[in-house]
Amino acid sequence: MKSSIISALAVAAAAFALSACGVGMNSQTAEMVPPVAGVSMDLPGKDNVGTVSLRNAALVYPGTQGYKAGSEVTAMAWLFNNTPVEQRVVISHDGQEIKRVTIKSSSFERTELKFRTNQAIGNEDSVKVTFEWVGVKPRMEPMLPIAPPQAAAPGEKIELSAEPGAEGD
Repeated sequence: MKSSIISALAVAAAAFALSACGVGMNSQTAEMVPPVAGVSMDLPGKDNVGTVSLRNAALVYPGTQGYKAGSEVTAMAWLFNNTPVEQRVVISHDGQEIKRVTIKSSSFERTELKFRTNQAIGNEDSVKVTFEWVGVKPRMEPMLPIAPPQAAAPGEKIELSAEPGAEGD
């Protein structure tokens, strides 16, 4: 009898100890940054049925110089329609319409956007682009960053002016 009580207490203590393993600790995944460089947003669909989503919206990397004022900017975005009806999206920048896209119910589309910029856009900057899902409020007005390059830039040749170790002799 005594050994069964001790065994039951040991099992209860082990269960109690194991049940509190994660209490009070921050999980590492809670603070991770997604590996996607662009902006992602969700809105409830028309009449709060389903959702419309923007995924991985970003400006295409233009090189180390960024975009110059007056140049054409290219952006890429994924548009998702998880509603029971077809959705139209009107995309604009600085009040100028860039593109209209129609997405079938329960579907998605990757879209390329091209527009002129009135200001220089450095690689650390972002640009507001408006995505208006017709019949859905509010509009999405994300600040799109410049995505990282698709491939590493070639390295620069380093020339040494003296033999290694000659400096400071």
